[in-house]
Amino acid sequence: MRIMNAIKWKLPLIAGCLFLTACGDFFDVDPENGASPDDFYTNNSELNSVAEGMYASLAPEVHKLFLWGSARADLVVEGDTKDVYISEFLNNTVSVINPYTDYGFLYKAIARCNHQLKNLPRMKPNGDKVTVTNMKPFYGEVYFLRAWCYFQLVRTFGEVPLLLEEISDEVTYINEAGEEVKVSTITMSDEELRAVVLKPVETQKIWTAILDDLAKARELLTGTSYNMGFNIDTDWQLIRANRLAAYTLSAEVALWNGLFDEAAALGEYVVLQGKLGVASTWSTQYTTTDAASAILYNSFGFKYVFEQGFRMQRMQEFTSPIETDGGKYLVKPKMTVCDRLFDEAKDVRTNVTYKRVNRKEVIWKYIGLDEDGKSMRDPYESIANWYLLKHADAYLIKGIAENERGNIGGAFEMLNQVREARGMQRYTRTDISLDKQTLRDLLFKEKAREDAFEGKRWYDLLLRETVLHESGIIARTVSEKYDDQNQKDEVYNRLLNEDSWYLPIEPERWK
Repeated sequence: MRIMNAIKWKLPLIAGCLFLTACGDFFDVDPENGASPDDFYTNNSELNSVAEGMYASLAPEVHKLFLWGSARADLVVEGDTKDVYISEFLNNTVSVINPYTDYGFLYKAIARCNHQLKNLPRMKPNGDKVTVTNMKPFYGEVYFLRAWCYFQLVRTFGEVPLLLEEISDEVTYINEAGEEVKVSTITMSDEELRAVVLKPVETQKIWTAILDDLAKARELLTGTSYNMGFNIDTDWQLIRANRLAAYTLSAEVALWNGLFDEAAALGEYVVLQGKLGVASTWSTQYTTTDAASAILYNSFGFKYVFEQGFRMQRMQEFTSPIETDGGKYLVKPKMTVCDRLFDEAKDVRTNVTYKRVNRKEVIWKYIGLDEDGKSMRDPYESIANWYLLKHADAYLIKGIAENERGNIGGAFEMLNQVREARGMQRYTRTDISLDKQTLRDLLFKEKAREDAFEGKRWYDLLLRETVLHESGIIARTVSEKYDDQNQKDEVYNRLLNEDSWYLPIEPERWK
């Protein structure tokens, strides 16, 4: 049957289903403490608690973002410990049974966003802390977070299910005779329900939904969603949606859609805030977990706290060579490639990003506490912040967009502002060739240094291949990390095939 694009669903009915693999991931809105969001929406504190719950499924899964966006690219290779599923990412041979392709955590966040969107009208202004103005950012962060989740999905998997509303008692679809049919969900077969719930849609519809959500987010995120009479927690300024994050993400999404004028204008909003930061304190966002340091350079990310093993991520396990610290040393930096990328001595990012420690090559930013390689995080405290949207990204996205629209001077200035803020000298007009390709290469090189090992490198290459039409750049770039010529040739040829650019989905999910 052909399913209509707009389907209204009711969460409680489907959330308890046993027929669908990962059904709970798609539709689970209840927090892990057992409290139901349906019990809330009576005062400002309850509303804020539900809003925080929208993000809860994401932070523990950043190792997947690392595998999707860094391990497949050119800066990461296998460490001393071999894991068959991680090796598939490192070698770009990801199979349909690879557990790290499970995107359920993103759909869990989407389900919570949809639930919040449906239930926010229950929260009536009371003339005190809950006002119409204060409510707007709560709507804004729903649209922002849902857009961010779909941004990850569409770039990683291509066609995926597009769920924009909660589940209802009835679904409407077009049958084989072309007739519109309404059916009670409780009367539908397992196969029919799967077809409704997991029907993938073409990528352009997903991009349109993302653009629509972000337009709403920019309009609604005029303040902070947590400004309802609470004592403001600095952490919230990093881990909750905000206007700078919405503009940064919007600029990148516009870039991915070839909307270069729009991307430049959206990036300009962030640039005008003057939050690029300075070289002298850049490293503190990695050598500490202090949110005050993080928000100097980032508009959105995940923060962790060591509380008897809770609220942590797995990057220490992935990157540390010290077994007693919980490290498995599954991945390490490809030193020759990294050294070519970080090739300027004054670049303050180099010493914090990767290094050799005790004869081991390590990704330092997730395990180190200094720039010298002498101090590491405590054992089993994998709490390094994970950054999703950086202020510098907005500068570089604006620079890339300006370059593509023919504003060479604007692109050149964005490049130089980032270089200067990271300790390097500004280029003069005689230092480099000011042609489009040279500037494009330098802007993406700067972005690779700024975002190294943070789940973004693969997507930058994919952007250049698909939107900027640099044919073969994925294959040429990624194959360079392999020393064995046969493997280099094999990966190069594999990555010339567009099908290899997107992760496979376990077929059962589509039934």
